[in-house]
Amino acid sequence: MNNKKGLLLSILLTLVLIYSNVSYLTDFFKYHKTLNCLIMFLIFIISIITLISYFRRESNSNSENKLFNSLVQSSDTVYIMIKSKNKKVVYLSKTVEEVLGIKRSDKSDDDIVYQILNIPMIKKELDNWDKLSEYVSQMIEYDNPKYNHKMWIKVKIFPYKEKNEEYYIIQVTDATKEHERQHLLISQATDIKARESTLNQITAKSYDLEMNINLTLNSYDLKYFKKDKLYFGEEKRGKYTEELKNILEYINEKDRDLVYSNLNIEALKEHFSKYELDSVIIRYRIGNEVKNNTWLESTIFFITNRQKNVVSILTKNVTESAESIREQNVMLQNALNDAKLIDKSKTELISTISHEIRTPLTNIVGLSESLLNEKLEENIKEDIKNINDSSNDMLYIIDDLLDASKIEKKLIKKDEKQYSVLKLFKKIEISSKEYIGDKPIKLNVNLDSNLPVILFGDSRRITRALNEIINNSIKHTDEGIIDINVRGEKIDNNVKLIVEVVDSGSGIDETKLNSIISNDSNKGIGSVKNLMELLDGKLEIESKVGEYTKVTISFIQKIVEDNKVRELMNNNKKAEEFSLKGKKVLIVDDNKLNLKVTSRLLTSYDLDITLLESGKECIDLINEQNNFDLILMDQMMPGLDGTETMNKLKEIKDFNTPVVVLTADAMEGQKEKYLNNGFDDYISKPIDKSELSRVLKKFLKNQ
Repeated sequence: MNNKKGLLLSILLTLVLIYSNVSYLTDFFKYHKTLNCLIMFLIFIISIITLISYFRRESNSNSENKLFNSLVQSSDTVYIMIKSKNKKVVYLSKTVEEVLGIKRSDKSDDDIVYQILNIPMIKKELDNWDKLSEYVSQMIEYDNPKYNHKMWIKVKIFPYKEKNEEYYIIQVTDATKEHERQHLLISQATDIKARESTLNQITAKSYDLEMNINLTLNSYDLKYFKKDKLYFGEEKRGKYTEELKNILEYINEKDRDLVYSNLNIEALKEHFSKYELDSVIIRYRIGNEVKNNTWLESTIFFITNRQKNVVSILTKNVTESAESIREQNVMLQNALNDAKLIDKSKTELISTISHEIRTPLTNIVGLSESLLNEKLEENIKEDIKNINDSSNDMLYIIDDLLDASKIEKKLIKKDEKQYSVLKLFKKIEISSKEYIGDKPIKLNVNLDSNLPVILFGDSRRITRALNEIINNSIKHTDEGIIDINVRGEKIDNNVKLIVEVVDSGSGIDETKLNSIISNDSNKGIGSVKNLMELLDGKLEIESKVGEYTKVTISFIQKIVEDNKVRELMNNNKKAEEFSLKGKKVLIVDDNKLNLKVTSRLLTSYDLDITLLESGKECIDLINEQNNFDLILMDQMMPGLDGTETMNKLKEIKDFNTPVVVLTADAMEGQKEKYLNNGFDDYISKPIDKSELSRVLKKFLKNQ
């Protein structure tokens, strides 16, 4: 209002001056000398400046009002300005409808303000307001006609004074989400307190005492849940490193190291440094009584809270539990000892049976092996070869029985050595044709000519797996063809052998095939799966009813000699032989036939051979003439056995002759046992010519 009055006065004064002094202004512009004209001109100029200044202020005021209105109208808050005396509205933002759901057309602005100010809680706050505090604030529940649910609004009232007039600025905000958050926090806090109370009750019932350690401050406090269980003296607090020394005095001497290693402050800090925050449980005794000790169990919790590392230790009495566990351990240990005794007896029985069966087979295999090197008629030689192969098959059967015992105890291991690929599959071909018998089945063995000649692996288990597969094919094929396809994929110094057995038999339907593969329902295939698992190999089967069945096994073998099989095709080359003329070998065996077999296997090496039938004779002879280059010693002999004889030989002065044990005890781990007992090497019976050749090379060839 004052600005408007000033504007009108300036305009009126300017017009009067212009009208009444036109002549003076004219003279001013003509002569520039009249003082009166000069004064009138200055008044005119001042009036013009006043007018311009007013319009500029008015322009700035309008800009500020526009900015204020823009901010207020785009807000989600209602702003109201009223006179404090009569509560008349000076300003009300348009957001009142959006926030409070009130249409201004339905109610006057004064009615809206009256409705807000007469909310009981707001009215009470205003009545008690001392006008000295910055504002009045209250969150209240509000019925918004726009919604079907309750909402919450926050009302703030600020005092404002301009010259002699006092105003209230009312700010109304939708606070529904804020109220929900506060309510949720309150509910969670209440729930946490309830849970904490329940946990404390459970802890107090389950444990006897609690000790909290602040590693940052090296402080602790010890409190008991059960006042009659003062295991470490009275409740206390103080410096932890000093108190730990006192606690250790209560611990049984045998368990102090255990407790200290877990509870010293450096060990506790290390858990945090390594982020190993899982709880740790230790059991120990208190007191120094030999009997009736009290057993305690402490659970150590590691907690990081507000940049402080805290350890909480809860302890309870577990004496009864410990006694029960100790009794159970004693019972289990007794049962384990009994089981070991039974297992040892079983192993010894199997070993004895194996030895007794292998001994006569050794003679058959050895004699037939030596006869094959003689010049005999072809038909006789063929018969001897069949005897030799059948004897070896019998040995495989014995080994399979031993394997079954090992599988039962999960002790089966690979029995790896060098073998000829050509010889292995030739042997499989011969045994398979014998199994076919009179059936009209043609058997084909197709060897990849690029396969290496000599490999290193468990040829016995490979042969057994293939015999199972081929025999199964023969069983389910009445007539037709069985192809054995062997190929290899070279991988560095190894070769992946892939063997396919394809028959034109009855085939297997899909349901039964899946059952065979997944459930080992077929005894033969189940055995092959176990063998492939041992060899780190793979078994695959595919079949079509009425057409074919193809079984594929694959496994990795080491290459010993990379000459190709094609170089040895149709070439029955004899095993490498070499002369050891002048070398003296002593053979000790209580079985005369064994002596004959072993000596015949050695004849081709031009050795000077001495035969003895007991350990005592051996010791006497060595005492007389200690000049042998090698001793082959049977293990199972009456009187002094091989091991006892070998030990007595080593007591003889200047005795340094290699002693190799000959034994039919071929169970897993026996070789290691004999080597640990002091023998220089080990040959199982029946004697394999390649193994014998290896031992002779090792001890005699380079002497």
